[in-house]
Amino acid sequence: MQLTDEQKAQISKCLADGASIADVQRLINEDFKVQMTYMEVRFLMDDLNLELAEPKPEPAEDADASTDLEAAPAEAELVGGVQVEVDRIKRPGAAVSGTVTFSDGVSAKWYVDPYGRLGLDSDKEGYQPSEEDIQEFQLELQKQMQGPGV
Repeated sequence: MQLTDEQKAQISKCLADGASIADVQRLINEDFKVQMTYMEVRFLMDDLNLELAEPKPEPAEDADASTDLEAAPAEAELVGGVQVEVDRIKRPGAAVSGTVTFSDGVSAKWYVDPYGRLGLDSDKEGYQPSEEDIQEFQLELQKQMQGPGV
C-alpha cells in the first residue's frame, strides 16, 4: 500500500497523541478508505518505523498505594495474559502455525496462510476472544515471529 507523505504524517501524529493500533486502523479504514487488518497496520507501523506512545504514568496519592498499584499488574500478568507458541513443524498449507491460550484459559490453534491471512481454530464452538486478547495475541505473535529460528 502506498501512502502519501501527508497520510504518513497523520498516522505519526495520531500515534504521538497516544492512539492505539486499533485507532490507527480505524483512521486508515475510514479516512483513507483502505481496508487493513490489525496485523497489517502493525506491520505498516514497523515499515514506517513508528511506535506506540508510552502511556503517561498516573500520579500516586501516597507511597503505600503506589506499591500496591505496582504489584497488581505483575500478578495479573502471571495469572492471565495470552500465551503464544509457534509449531516446530507447521501445519500443512500454512506458512507458519502454532497454539494460543487466551486470558480466559481457552486454547486454540492458529495459522498464517501463504497469503499472510491469520486463522484461528478453537475446540470451543463459536468462541470469540476479547478484543484485548486479540490485540495481545497479535503483538505476541509478532514478537515470536521476529525471534530466532522462525
